[in-house]
Amino acid sequence: MKKLIISSLIAMFCASAGATTMCATDDTLAIVLDPVISGTANSFNTDLFEWSATFSYGTVWGIATCVDTSGALNTAVEELRDSNGEIATGGERTGRCCWCQLSHPAKSRWVFLYASSSVAGCRSYCASNCGNNVRSNSAFRAGLFGSLGN
Repeated sequence: MKKLIISSLIAMFCASAGATTMCATDDTLAIVLDPVISGTANSFNTDLFEWSATFSYGTVWGIATCVDTSGALNTAVEELRDSNGEIATGGERTGRCCWCQLSHPAKSRWVFLYASSSVAGCRSYCASNCGNNVRSNSAFRAGLFGSLGN
C-alpha cells in the first residue's frame, strides 16, 4: 500500500499536464509517458513495420501501416481500415498514408503521420518515420500518448 501511495504521488507531481501515467499490473510502478520528454534513440524494422523509441524511463514499441485513409496530422482515430475495408492491424502496404500505433507498454489508437507521394515510399519509410517522430516530435508524442486508454 505504501508503494502505491508513493508511486501515485510521484506520478502526480512529476507529470506534466499532457502526460499519460501507465501503472504496472501490480500497481507498484508508475511510468509517465510525457510528450514533452524527447527520446534518446529510435530504431525500426521496415520489413515487419515495427519501430521503437528509447526514453530516459525506458523503451516504447509500436507498429506502422500504410493505407489509403488520410487523416489530420498527429490525430488519433478509433478504427482504421485498409483499401479492402478490413480493420487495419499493422503492416498493411496498400496505400500511401502512414499511420503509427503504440503497442507497448500499452496499445494506443492509430495516429496519422503523413501521406507519401507513393505506396512504395510509404512502405520504405513509414516505420522509420514513426520511430523517429515518437523520439523527436512532441506534437506527435502528444497525439500517440494522449490516445491511450480512450
